[in-house]
Amino acid sequence: MWGTGTAAPSKIPPYVRIWEPLNFLHNGGKRVISIQPMTTTQLTPQQTTEITKTLKRCSPETIEAVFRFRNEQDFQALQTAICGIIERFLPAHSSPTNLIAVPDETRLMEDLGLDSLTMLEMVFVIEEALGVHIENDELRQLRTIGRVKRFIADKIAGVQTPLLIQKLTRDRILQVLPQQPPFFFLDEAEIDGDTVRAAYVVKGNESFLDGHFKNNPVMPASIVFEALGQAACLWVLETVPKRLGLQFQAGEILFASMDGAHFHRRAKPGDRLEMEQKLIKLRAPLASFEGVVMVGKEKLAYVEQMTLVFGDNLASASSGSSSGTTMNGQAPSAPPV
Repeated sequence: MWGTGTAAPSKIPPYVRIWEPLNFLHNGGKRVISIQPMTTTQLTPQQTTEITKTLKRCSPETIEAVFRFRNEQDFQALQTAICGIIERFLPAHSSPTNLIAVPDETRLMEDLGLDSLTMLEMVFVIEEALGVHIENDELRQLRTIGRVKRFIADKIAGVQTPLLIQKLTRDRILQVLPQQPPFFFLDEAEIDGDTVRAAYVVKGNESFLDGHFKNNPVMPASIVFEALGQAACLWVLETVPKRLGLQFQAGEILFASMDGAHFHRRAKPGDRLEMEQKLIKLRAPLASFEGVVMVGKEKLAYVEQMTLVFGDNLASASSGSSSGTTMNGQAPSAPPV
């Protein structure tokens, strides 16, 4: 195992297989790679028969990929095998059916229609076909196609992948964020690596709805983007100190800029706003995100880049943070997002 400041071997022995770029981990802010030798033990005839029976409803391409991986440790076949097994459990109405081409962010339940019981059956097949074991706590982390592929590849390569999803209740979020009621718009959240997801239900009793609009309550677009900004703020406060080794107070994080903001529909009382912010770049004292807000399957709002500035030297940092338009049209020295 090597990291920053430690030279990597110039050549990797031929018996070592690497799943690039999935076996890189962050360890105290350093990128670390863990490599373990792979054996080339052939499956016995009995194992071959059992796996074939397990995969009886999978496509011939999937079965061939599984055996190519198991017998030859061909990592190029692993992705085909994983996607093919998942495809076998998709509902008849599900689209698309070829998962090799779908984005890694595709969600197993929300986008592909898998339920929890089907997920469990799918895991049983993956375990037997690919020779891995997935714990129940680990299963709950497998939300997307990309997460499944990365997780299984790391398991097989011997990489100790931590459980990355951190769930936060409303009470926990209130302890972390400087924003407090009545200017607080997160009911729950989870941090998944470089992504933060959060939700807020428009209650209908928010004070700003009294005048926006009369007899037609609509959540202001600025408040929707505020909620999205609070999700990004939560990611920074929970992740940056551990990743970059920096310490700063909750009040030492400000909104800097927002580029490419779009609004697609109205948010009404009773709507559940599902927010997602993905880290674009992180370099102290700036963190930039791409964000989207959904109500069910309808897009409510989108922002190409939202930037926050953090730390104890906010004035100098914010003065050159971004050329984008700030939310208040002035230099980014506004109160916390």
